[in-house]
Amino acid sequence: MVQFAQSANKEFANLLNESIREGLKNAIGESGMQAVFFHLGLSEHIGDPEAFHKAMYSLFREGTIVLEKIIVKELFRKLNTSDYLLGDFGFEKYVNSAKEIFEKRMNGGEQM
Repeated sequence: MVQFAQSANKEFANLLNESIREGLKNAIGESGMQAVFFHLGLSEHIGDPEAFHKAMYSLFREGTIVLEKIIVKELFRKLNTSDYLLGDFGFEKYVNSAKEIFEKRMNGGEQM
């Protein structure tokens, strides 16, 4: 069971990483996405939505929420669900919700 949990966490981290990269690329272009990842060291924060948000906020300030919404939309698109509106937006809350959906699907053997 521990092996499965580690595997699922790694797979979700990969899915989140792809969503972040694609969302940022769609919003600010390939070179902008690469610059943000390099200058903020975002690869280090993939598994920690709160740290990711803080790093993004240090650069984009109020524009962070717009970028995070694009990332969340991409993440839920990859999960093949549009049922993700949770009220007030919070990047960490939405990422945790996506992780729960991902884990339920992994446990149930459902394909994404």
